[in-house]
Amino acid sequence: MLGIAASPRTDGNTDTLLREVLRGAADAGAHTEFLPLRSLRMRPCAECGRCQATGRCALDDDLAPVLDKLLAADHVVLASPIFFVGVSAQAKTLIDRCQAFWSLKYVLKKPLYDPPRPARRGLFVSCCGWHKPTMFDGARRTVKALFVCLELAYAGELLYPSIDAEGDILGHPTALAEAYAAGAALARGEAIPAPPATP
Repeated sequence: MLGIAASPRTDGNTDTLLREVLRGAADAGAHTEFLPLRSLRMRPCAECGRCQATGRCALDDDLAPVLDKLLAADHVVLASPIFFVGVSAQAKTLIDRCQAFWSLKYVLKKPLYDPPRPARRGLFVSCCGWHKPTMFDGARRTVKALFVCLELAYAGELLYPSIDAEGDILGHPTALAEAYAAGAALARGEAIPAPPATP
């Protein structure tokens, strides 16, 4: 299980949730990896079009091996705070670089996986400083589009509004337990328990 930490803040709220997801998965028997994007030297998609000929991103930076990890993982957890109703710049850079996978599938008409791997699933984890749950709508659509491209079934989401300052998530009454349970369920191939609806 690959955990993508897309917050620019080290040990922030989404980092904390992601670590709990991975802890639950590890306790359920999964091999896990916590991968912080903020530590990588990343270039945004240059829209050079070269991936349409090769199915591979032509940019040579620290994201190149991460793209391989996205295909190798059985499950992917993307954890990003909300910025302007979307994912973080770090997450969006990674997502845009996945254009190479889109080119491989839809331009070159080649499979991402040979043989196919239909059991892969993805989980979205996020926090937002504003209290309106609709603030997650844009990010959710972006992450779902990524998961469709990567052929990851959208297994669920853990979305927490009114979580902004560093450490806020530690005061949430149920979030850490929900994250742990989600990781364990993802590792076992079970349905992700849905957190209570936020008014």
